[in-house]
Amino acid sequence: MRCFGKLLATLACLLPFAATLLAQTPGSGTVALSGTLQGPIYPCGRRSCVTYDSGQIQITVADFTVVANYGHVISEKTPTQLATTLGALLNASASPVTAKVSRSKITLTSKLTGALSNYSLVTSVSHSALFPTASFQVTSSGPTLTGGVGGPAPVGTLVQQTSNLSSLCSSLNDPGGNWPYCFAPFNGFSTNLNNAGAQTLMPDAAPGHISNISIKQLMYPGWTGRVLCEYQPWFGMSTHASVGYNENASSTVAAQDSFMINEGCDVNLIDFYGAFNSNQTFNLATTSAAFADLASRAGFPLKFGIMEDKGALTYSCPTTNQAEAATVACLESALIADMDYINSNYASSGVYFTDGGQPVIFSFVTKQVWPILTPTDWDTIWSAVKAHTDTYTAPFKYIHQFGSFSSSGYDNGRFAWVQPPAFSTAQQFWWGSNSNASPVYLDSFYAAAIAHPSQLAIGGIWKGFDDNNASWGGNRVIAQQCGQVLLNTAKEISKYYGGANPQLPYVQVITWNDYEEGTAVENGIDNCYTVNASISGNQLSWSLTASDSTYASPATIHHFTVYFADAGGNLYVAATNIPATSSTLDLSALVPPGTWTIYVEMVGQPLIINRMSNPATLIH
Repeated sequence: MRCFGKLLATLACLLPFAATLLAQTPGSGTVALSGTLQGPIYPCGRRSCVTYDSGQIQITVADFTVVANYGHVISEKTPTQLATTLGALLNASASPVTAKVSRSKITLTSKLTGALSNYSLVTSVSHSALFPTASFQVTSSGPTLTGGVGGPAPVGTLVQQTSNLSSLCSSLNDPGGNWPYCFAPFNGFSTNLNNAGAQTLMPDAAPGHISNISIKQLMYPGWTGRVLCEYQPWFGMSTHASVGYNENASSTVAAQDSFMINEGCDVNLIDFYGAFNSNQTFNLATTSAAFADLASRAGFPLKFGIMEDKGALTYSCPTTNQAEAATVACLESALIADMDYINSNYASSGVYFTDGGQPVIFSFVTKQVWPILTPTDWDTIWSAVKAHTDTYTAPFKYIHQFGSFSSSGYDNGRFAWVQPPAFSTAQQFWWGSNSNASPVYLDSFYAAAIAHPSQLAIGGIWKGFDDNNASWGGNRVIAQQCGQVLLNTAKEISKYYGGANPQLPYVQVITWNDYEEGTAVENGIDNCYTVNASISGNQLSWSLTASDSTYASPATIHHFTVYFADAGGNLYVAATNIPATSSTLDLSALVPPGTWTIYVEMVGQPLIINRMSNPATLIH
């Protein structure tokens, strides 16, 4: 049984060993910036060629590097502004230090304690060749952090570092056991056994020790938008596949919300099945449980949102055998009733997801569900709904699934959605369109979004798709390509947004936990690699073995971390943030004298499952 659960390492787990260590302190240091932006000068002798200095300031702590650019036309043009930017970058989760900024001075403190936390500290400044010296000077407290004393501090145990870190239920083989709220293990779901040549045999892998790199780092540099994680509320119902937990339980949704925050989600966007159908009481109970949990968290670190599902309407508005006028009237009435419920029960709270102060409703409802409806009927329905909700204290914004953007008054934007093709050995690799090997759907969406800047655009990223575990499944498959599809969908956004292009305000992860359609990311994504370690003298070497040599890609690896472990299984960090291209490390100056067990951890890109190597013995 793990100490106080698996989501957070606890000091209580480490106290028996830590008590035997000497008092330890972290290494620290400072970086001070000074100077003034130089310019203007006129290198051609005329005012038409006015020029200011430009360049960048770089700080490297251990092997973690941050860079801030300066210049006349960007926001960083004073020592204080540059220090603020660098300090924020130094506070990234992957950074070995925390940074506090006081005007133009940055104070660095290592996250770990002990003598090994006196990391190297290197600074540099580049500048325009048109100026003899740089505009800004950087003064560090020394070539290393100082003040880190004491023996190595454990950062956890081998069991903790190799156990399920997600909020999904653990597999039978998980070394840390299962969560208290789980009634069964989750060993993964496989694809259709008749899918000859399927690349992704397990569209839902058993959960593991998932990378804690934020989902936001999948996006283009400088992205400041928000991540929406689309959420299914039905697991625990007898009519759905079992994944081991009941989402009506407050402990289940609390763990899911906490893990969403840990992975970089900003909004829990819940698939909403209405409040008036007695067959949907389970889904409503989950929705309300998630709302209660999120509303109770100080500062609302994870917002709550609603995606209106067609299933909220089909129970009362038949899709066939009903007259056109009656269908229009029924849908207007049902949608307005749901909006009133959402407004009264959720949207009036500060935890609800808003844009520009207005609550946002996603619509997973399309007129194709009711074939009798015409485009004019659809406009009539949503215009009536919008007119009604415009009377609320905070009128709603409506975001519809992308087909095309429109200028209708009820229409505030579009969201992209996964487009799975029918399975074939070739079509399973169509990750961005259900009709083409090229991502024409995503390209069409982003191009149309750029052309309609007044409307909100919500991009989409997904790992793949496989609905063979759904009762409604149609053998539609997007192979995950060992995590590359996740990276591809994120990379597609950078073709249209970022840099000199517009900024994308939101991106949606499709989905957080739809295991039946094989899009869930809560359990993590298998990148098809294992790690093999060996030692010769003090030289550590490691290599990767791919279970799929065609699609396993180093691009899915963020970095490596090397640990040394004592006989009790307590882990100590020898080095972290080792580049993904590295495969050797000299341990002579990193590990204290003694006999240790060495492990190499492959830390994945966001949502990728980390892998720990085999043990290798070091006698030092």
